[in-house]
Amino acid sequence: MKKFGVLGLVAFLLVASASLSFGMEMKAKGYWWIEAQMKQGWDFLDKGAATAEDKTFNIEQKMRQQFHFIASENLRGVLDTQIGSANWGNGLFGIGAGRSGNLTGTGSLTAGNGNIMLRQGYVEFRWPSTLTNFKVGFQTLTLPAAFGGGSAILDDQIAAAVVSAPITDNVSVLAGYARALDSNSNYATTAGNLTGSGTATDIVFAAVPVSFKGATITPFAAYANAGANTRGVGSGAPSLDGFAGPNSSSGQGLRAYWGGLAASVTALENFKFMADFNYGKATYNNPSATNGKGGRQGFLFDIAVDYTGLSMMTPEVFFTYSSGENGNSSKDGTSERMPVVGTPQNWTVGSFFFGERLELGGSINNTAGYTSNTLGYWAAGISLKNITLFDKLSHDINLLYARGTNDKNYLYELNNGGAGNVQNAKYGGFLTTKDSLWEVDFNSRYKIYDELTLLVYTGYINADFDKDVWGDSNVTNAADIKQYGSKNAYKVGVGLNYFF
Repeated sequence: MKKFGVLGLVAFLLVASASLSFGMEMKAKGYWWIEAQMKQGWDFLDKGAATAEDKTFNIEQKMRQQFHFIASENLRGVLDTQIGSANWGNGLFGIGAGRSGNLTGTGSLTAGNGNIMLRQGYVEFRWPSTLTNFKVGFQTLTLPAAFGGGSAILDDQIAAAVVSAPITDNVSVLAGYARALDSNSNYATTAGNLTGSGTATDIVFAAVPVSFKGATITPFAAYANAGANTRGVGSGAPSLDGFAGPNSSSGQGLRAYWGGLAASVTALENFKFMADFNYGKATYNNPSATNGKGGRQGFLFDIAVDYTGLSMMTPEVFFTYSSGENGNSSKDGTSERMPVVGTPQNWTVGSFFFGERLELGGSINNTAGYTSNTLGYWAAGISLKNITLFDKLSHDINLLYARGTNDKNYLYELNNGGAGNVQNAKYGGFLTTKDSLWEVDFNSRYKIYDELTLLVYTGYINADFDKDVWGDSNVTNAADIKQYGSKNAYKVGVGLNYFF
């Protein structure tokens, strides 16, 4: 069946190409990515743990293709597909990780079975005789962010309708509606669909970019309403890592809102200043919760300064802070971590612990889950970006220190069974005030051709996680942590990127 699916896509593209003679233009772009990586110690447990030594060598591959069907400068359709990534050796070209519909998954954000994954499929057009732009369909949606590469609240492929328009020469507006989850689907793998209300998560959002000479400031806001069956029968949004808290249960709905500001300033010669502030609050529809409470609320802010006066590199210093669980949340109160929609794809500092946008398998917490682990920390660091001493060869160096802002009692007083309890706090990702780490990364890129890049990268994390705190806690692998933690983590990788 997978072969028929691939043949169907090829036939579709051939038919689309034939339509060029009728006045439509088609453009294609994308990339092929092949990467080999050696990694060790990513579970931060020493050799001999019952979970086995964490030392692996993998080769991964990913292919992404984006097709633009252009009727005019005012109208186009976009189809974006992806095959992989997954390890070499998984069957006959079995590198697929498509999205599959089922009532127990997380809707449009679910990775399922199949060779081809739809990343985007939308129509974009400009209203006649205006500068008002519409984008409708499955698309990449991210809230505003000045630093970190993307939003820490929402940055994912999602079904949405977005409109943007200039108000004045300096002010514009962007607003829209998105349906993040919906348990009713006509391709469900289980028999029948749900009936009644409470089967979806809907989001409305708005941003107002204000630009002046040397500065751009973008305030934004978003609101979400999620039903008690938004993921399936008796499975609501509070069972997702980004919304889970001490009082959450699987069969709950919620209401959530976010607000924030992204600012970028270049008015001072040779300097670029970036800053973000994000705040969010989610309230569960659960009046019987302990003390009438239930939900999570928290914030994240960051600030960074680039020095742009050097031709051979761009030095950067940065600081970021996110609120963590406190004594109240450890006693079944409201979680003090910011609620998050899905798993943000691009937000990161450094290129190891917090994630890496430019590697297939370059991050500990890409796999472990940004929303379930890393919120609740502060981090400071220095980056030397785009060091260019020789033609076609460039390097990046990152050095950072991070420490947790989560109360250690959060691990003691919560059980390991319910959603949002310590299953939402995993060793090696979730940092308490007793845990800290140093990270250093060195990444190099050599352009074999303008479109083909050789990537070589290394990373090291010196971990200081309190094995007594974690070993006496209620997490599943507490006994292993007590006996074997903590261990440092390493990575070494080589990759080929062909962008077209």
